[in-house]
Amino acid sequence: MNGLIVFNSANDVVYQKLNLPLAQKISDVAIAQGLLPAGVQETGCVVDSNILLQIFSPIVGSQRIMQCQFDNAYASLQCEQGFNLVFGELLGFTFLKIGHIPVEQLGRQMGVAITLTRYCYGANLFAAQAGAMQQELLTQCLDCYETLLWQEDQAYLLESMPKLLINAELKRTVHLTLDATLEQLRQAGLPRAHALLIVSNKLVAANSTRQALPLAASDLLFLSLMSRALQSPKSPAHRAVAVFLQGVSHDVNSGCVPSIVHISRLHGNQVLLQVIEYSSMPLTSCIYDTFFVFQKIITVQHQGDSDALKPAYENLESFVGQTLTALKRYLKQRPEDLENCIKKFSAKWENLRKMYSEYFKNFERELLVRIESNLPSFGEELKHLFTLACCDSSSVHELDQLSDTAANVEAKLLEFAEFLAVKATRNISIDAYLEDFPGLVHFMYVNRSKGQMLAPDLRPNQLVPKTKLWSMVEIARSYLKKGQTTVIWKDKAFHYSYFLWFEDQSGSILNSTLDLQQHFLSTGAASGQKSPTEPGALTMDYYHDLAELCFPKLTPAKVRVYELYCIHLGLVTATCAVEHARRLVATISDVVGEETF
Repeated sequence: MNGLIVFNSANDVVYQKLNLPLAQKISDVAIAQGLLPAGVQETGCVVDSNILLQIFSPIVGSQRIMQCQFDNAYASLQCEQGFNLVFGELLGFTFLKIGHIPVEQLGRQMGVAITLTRYCYGANLFAAQAGAMQQELLTQCLDCYETLLWQEDQAYLLESMPKLLINAELKRTVHLTLDATLEQLRQAGLPRAHALLIVSNKLVAANSTRQALPLAASDLLFLSLMSRALQSPKSPAHRAVAVFLQGVSHDVNSGCVPSIVHISRLHGNQVLLQVIEYSSMPLTSCIYDTFFVFQKIITVQHQGDSDALKPAYENLESFVGQTLTALKRYLKQRPEDLENCIKKFSAKWENLRKMYSEYFKNFERELLVRIESNLPSFGEELKHLFTLACCDSSSVHELDQLSDTAANVEAKLLEFAEFLAVKATRNISIDAYLEDFPGLVHFMYVNRSKGQMLAPDLRPNQLVPKTKLWSMVEIARSYLKKGQTTVIWKDKAFHYSYFLWFEDQSGSILNSTLDLQQHFLSTGAASGQKSPTEPGALTMDYYHDLAELCFPKLTPAKVRVYELYCIHLGLVTATCAVEHARRLVATISDVVGEETF
């Protein structure tokens, strides 16, 4: 049984994704409680929202009370027979993940579900304006991740994009081809764009225009996941999808980047992704941040925290002011519907501002009640403003040309198509490393700053069972969350080792003076971040925050984070494994060539 249910602030069901066994189980519970007549079964995987509301409202209501009154909401509930529930929250929406898997794994699935929701909806979560297309995209991405990739693909186990290794000459040809594509887009009036070439789910190259916001590690993984989720024998060769990318976290305009992704399936398992940014980034960033500040003041008022209310209001006032300024600065020509929306938004904010000013003078409870009754309408107007000001992609009128540029790329790379397709199936073979590293049976080398990885492909007859590989990563992560960046252990058959380290831009090792293990013990948390705290790219930018914690005086762009997982035969000693790890990194650097990995 596995499923996801999302509730809004009124505890109404706004989204559900249940597999058949869970849908049938919920129907049985509904019949036992008299919510459905005996003998009536829900058909398919969709359960009536009223039934879900009546069954789960006590749990969700209790969750909200724990959050509002005690600021100590449930993280999970463990039930009999291995049936578990995990909670999540995003902008006032409560996510409930249900499954017959361990809480830790369910928590990771929850983190991915929340991240995919942000990619599909931006700030306008499950709103009517977003339309059924965004909900369908979210469902397809979740299906692809949970049923196809989560337990099968090591790229999604590690949440990093596999890199295809090709020779320097071919690499140069690919980059020049993508640069020419971006130049065509720039001349067509699309100055902020990215072009990515993927072969058999491995990244060949990712080029960007100068004005485009750099892609985050999670953006690469999401784009790959989305292209796989939308792939089917009946799918068209070209398709355009609206999404909201994240952008690198150290950029002031990151967090929500409205984009059109044009997916073209070319010859030889090649996929070309043309990503067009179409909204004003400073404006979008202001409005997007306002959503989170607005949700914070709602939470503070629900908790009755009078001390935190004034700072929360001042923060909201600042962000609303920045939003109104950005609207004037970046939207010179405003259509009538947007102009009317801005006037309504300004009027509602002025009304709220006056009530807050009056409340802070005499702290009358009646004023606070009036404020709380006006917050929902202000929130709806903020959503409407986001839709009109940030989600209007009508300026991207060159979608037909995107198909033409994709055809040009296919023609230029046609003579290499078969080679790239074959190379993708034999990207890295562990056999090539056996002579220099006796006893090594598998490795996974990850550049967390780029979100890319190098590893031998998993094969049906490989020596290391998949279960061992997945277990190894979970164990390494559990120790990393305790602050241990080097871990070595063994079982009856294999010797495992895990290393995490930092480098500067020149490739020199960076050593932190912070004792991570002692820091995590003293803070009583797995890291200095908000939940969820699972290491990964999709669940959150864990490694960026880790680098920031270890090197607070360095800008995140100047710190690179690397991970290396190695599996040796059990006879290999710890000393030998460490030496192999050191030489393996140097060997891979030589193989990759001039382009630093």
